[in-house]
Amino acid sequence: MAIKNVLLIGGAGNIGAPILAAITAEPSLNVTVLTREDSKSTFPAGTVVKKADYTSHESLVAAFKGHDTIVSNVATHAAIDQLAFVEAAVEAGVTRFYPTEYGSIASNDGDFVPIWWNRVGLHGKYEVYLRLKELADAGKIEYTLIANGPFFDWGLQYGFVGLNLKEKKATIFGSGKQVIAVSNLSHIGNAVVWTLTHPEESKNKAIRFWSYKITQPQLVAAAEKITGTKWEVEHVSVEEHIKAGEAGQKAGNPYAGYQVMQGLIFDEDDAYGSNYKVNDIPFEDDRKLEDVIAEALKPFN
Repeated sequence: MAIKNVLLIGGAGNIGAPILAAITAEPSLNVTVLTREDSKSTFPAGTVVKKADYTSHESLVAAFKGHDTIVSNVATHAAIDQLAFVEAAVEAGVTRFYPTEYGSIASNDGDFVPIWWNRVGLHGKYEVYLRLKELADAGKIEYTLIANGPFFDWGLQYGFVGLNLKEKKATIFGSGKQVIAVSNLSHIGNAVVWTLTHPEESKNKAIRFWSYKITQPQLVAAAEKITGTKWEVEHVSVEEHIKAGEAGQKAGNPYAGYQVMQGLIFDEDDAYGSNYKVNDIPFEDDRKLEDVIAEALKPFN
């Protein structure tokens, strides 16, 4: 089947905006953004926007009709809301559903998946995947999962990959030998478009890809070369970092789960599959690793 009419749920966030830009630039696709009725989000001129009541099945069905594909970009903490989206999509006759994946875990069927999410304390992605798989097996809808690993350019700015750009410090988890697959936001947008324009190749599967395969010492070396200075490096036990995040969860910190996730990604036995084995996208990111790091460092040099 050819995909033409795409409904994008969440087109203004960190991942939604670059996906919207990439789909808009593809002439074979029509894209409409769906927002909540009370949303104040703004979009580029010319963007077609619909509003719906996300708590109303009838409202969602009405909004979904006329679209063959839905790409959902809701935040991880709201992922469970997509169960209602999936049921409405089936009733509306939507052919393909992209849940908010953008990682490496929910799309795996191994026993470690529920262990991961129980430790992270964020639920929804795995449950939505299981429901989509059940419906796909019954022939009621298709799905595609976008599995890109951690966001790289975003992760540089917010310290997720261990670099403190302002203070020129680095936190290396464990020995630093763990290789992880990471992707820039623009590359993710382009990869989504590739899957939309190659529906058979992306049908009912997780599409794994990356901009770079990296280790933390590699990032430190690149940052030191760009800045011409020696960075202060601290080695932190992966398990201690995870335990600190779990303590934050118990104390009621709503963001502590992301610290747990950060530690699990750098697990030195690669227990959660952060080092992707196969790249399913037939093109590379057009941005060099060093250039992305240099761009992130500009405000601090």
